[in-house]
Amino acid sequence: MQNLPEAQDLRRSIKGQGQTLAVLGNSRSHTLHVQPGISIVRGVWDGKPAVAIVADRDAPLREAYEIDLKSLHEISFELSLCQSVDEVCREAVRLGRETLGFDRLSIWFVDRKDPRMKVGTWGIDEKGNLRDEHGIRHPLVRKGAIPPAFYKGRVPLYFGSDDACRDHQGREVGRSSKLIAPLWDGHAFIGEFSVDNLLSQKDFSPEKREVFVIFSRVVANLVSLKRAEAELKYLASTDSLTGTVNRRTALIILEKHIAQCRRSGAPLALCLADLDGLKLVNDAYGHAAGDDYIRRVSSVLVGAVRGSDTVGRIGGDEFLVVFPDCRANVVSGIMEKVNAELASGAEAGSYKPRLSWGVAALGEVFDAVHPDAAYADPQRCIDMLLEAADQRMYEDKRTKGSARPKAASEAKLTI
Repeated sequence: MQNLPEAQDLRRSIKGQGQTLAVLGNSRSHTLHVQPGISIVRGVWDGKPAVAIVADRDAPLREAYEIDLKSLHEISFELSLCQSVDEVCREAVRLGRETLGFDRLSIWFVDRKDPRMKVGTWGIDEKGNLRDEHGIRHPLVRKGAIPPAFYKGRVPLYFGSDDACRDHQGREVGRSSKLIAPLWDGHAFIGEFSVDNLLSQKDFSPEKREVFVIFSRVVANLVSLKRAEAELKYLASTDSLTGTVNRRTALIILEKHIAQCRRSGAPLALCLADLDGLKLVNDAYGHAAGDDYIRRVSSVLVGAVRGSDTVGRIGGDEFLVVFPDCRANVVSGIMEKVNAELASGAEAGSYKPRLSWGVAALGEVFDAVHPDAAYADPQRCIDMLLEAADQRMYEDKRTKGSARPKAASEAKLTI
């Protein structure tokens, strides 16, 4: 509150201070309670003691800042509901435009394959519309534009008052003010969040800059969280040695495909495959060589099947392959090609790497039990499929395994 001598003319006192809300006759018996951003100026108005209630010039900015802070709280909750990093980025850009009133926003991440580059996610285009910027790559560090300390976490925000504005392809589309905030995962620089005012040419007030810094930190925290969640899901569902799915995930996928077959009536086949000679490799060359053998077989299997098929390592040397919308005779042809490729690099007379395998089709279960009964008990259906494939796999191992060429020394293996 500002107290001035009552003899001072109020017109001069309040000139330039802000918007005059009211002029009241001065009464010392009254107590006036005002909120932040409101000043009381005492003086004389038309020769009589009076007080003027004046809204500070910066009050609208503070009010807008408080509205933005409330919006950020709502945005952070909405972003927390996103299921993936990509969804977080898309919604952050959209809400930054629609709710916080920024012009053109974009989120870029450090390329994990080449840390010198950054890759795009989502952005706002030159017409103010959401734009998919995936697949776009640019150099991460722009010489002379952003200080090196920015990439080391020592600068919370870069502000450029007359910067070149570019589209997602790097072409200059104008000049305006620009804000760029670093995205951190708590340990390292993972990307950047940028915004410019190309569309509106409205200056970024200190309050608006602070809102953007807070917004960028919300996004960085959520991106880090979603990445950690994705990593945990990957570790929980994936075999660490081969990168294929693990037993639990393979069986979940099989059950889902069986449910889809119930709706579509499509065929389904599965294959159980077991590596021949893994113990020989482990005994002769050590377990590291045995792991290489498993990885090679896994790679050949994954390369031989369709993208819609699932390869899972369900045991030490055993694989389960699920073939939706596929018949057993087609699977047999695929597995023969897999064994041909495994044997193609073997030396003459050496032990040929090979998979023993067995195939079972969903139709066989229907021959044993009524389809309605099979679908009503998915676990029983899965057990029957696995048992049939397992029996055929060991029959294949007994018959074809004995006829496979052996080396003079069992240790002479080409894998």
